[in-house]
Amino acid sequence: MKTEVMEKVLNRMADKLDPKQLQELKSALVISLEGYQVTREETQLSTEVHDNWAYAQKFFQALIVAGKAKGTIDTYGMHIRILLDDIRKPIMEITDEDLMLHLARQKYGRNLSNRYLNYKRLVFRTFFGWLRRRKYISENPAELLDQIKYDVTIKKPYTDEEREKIRCSCKRERDLALVDVLYSTAARVSEVTALNRSDIDFVENGCIVHGKGGKERAVYLNATAAYHLQTYLLGRTDTDPALFVSCKTPHNRLTRSGIEEILRTLGERAGVKLVHPHRFRRTALTNAANRGMPLQDVQCLAGHSSPNTTMIYCTVDQHKVKAEHRMYLAS
Repeated sequence: MKTEVMEKVLNRMADKLDPKQLQELKSALVISLEGYQVTREETQLSTEVHDNWAYAQKFFQALIVAGKAKGTIDTYGMHIRILLDDIRKPIMEITDEDLMLHLARQKYGRNLSNRYLNYKRLVFRTFFGWLRRRKYISENPAELLDQIKYDVTIKKPYTDEEREKIRCSCKRERDLALVDVLYSTAARVSEVTALNRSDIDFVENGCIVHGKGGKERAVYLNATAAYHLQTYLLGRTDTDPALFVSCKTPHNRLTRSGIEEILRTLGERAGVKLVHPHRFRRTALTNAANRGMPLQDVQCLAGHSSPNTTMIYCTVDQHKVKAEHRMYLAS
C-alpha cells in the first residue's frame, strides 16, 4: 500500500516536475514514510474508487457519454483540478466551507471576476451533484453555495461601419472570405474550423455545421460571402480539404487560435477594438433580430436549445425601440 501511495503521488506530479525533481520527490517520500504503515480508509459509501482524480475521471467519462463538447469537458477538468489541488482532502470530506474558502482564495489570489467565480460554482455544483447521484458522497456541498452576483455588461456587436472597416483592412482574399463567412453564417469559430471545402453547397449557398453536443444545423452564405469564398477557393493551389488554411506551406487547416490571430491583426489595422470571432456571431444574431427575423428563426440560426440563450446574444437596437415607442405609445 505504501508503494501504491507513492506511485500515485509521483503520477500526479509527473506533468509538473522534471525527471530529476521526480527522483528527488521519490527519495523524500521513501525517507519520510519509513517506519509508517499506510492503510486505506474504508467508508460506508461506495469504495469503487479511492483517488480524488479517479472520481473526476469517471465524471468526465459521464460527460462524454452525455455528448458534452470537448472544450466544455476540458474547462470542467481545469476547474476541478485547481479545486482538488487546493483543498487536498478526500472528496467525501469536502464541505461547503472548503468550497467557499477555495473561491475566496481564487478571487483575491488571482483577482478573478464575480462572473468567473459564479461559473466555477456552477462547475462544482454539477460535479458534486453527479457524485451525490452516484452515491460516492452522502451530500452535495456545492448546493449550499449561494449564487455569486455580478454586473451584467452589454457586449456590443459591431456597427455596420466597424464591420466594413474590418473588411476593408483585409489584404488577402482568404481573410475577406473568413470575415464574411463568420458574419453570414453566425457560426461558432469551432464550427468554421471544422468545415471542409466539400461541405459548401454553392448552389444553395449553405452548408451543414456540427455544433455543441454533436447537433447539426444548416447555415447560409449571403451573396457577398459566397462570392468571396468561391474566389478564395478557386485561387488556392494546395490540396488540403480544409475550408480555411494557413497561407504558409504546408497550408494546414486554420485553428481557433489561428483565426483569432488573423482577426486581431485585422482589428489593429482597421482601428477597431475587440475584434474576435464570437463578436461576428453576436453581430449577426443581433442584426437578424433587429431587422425583423422571428426569434424562433434566430434561435435556429444560432443553434440554441433555448430562446433565452438567443436573447442573451441579441443586443436590442435602442433607436428601433424609440421609433416603436413613438408608434405605439405616442399618446
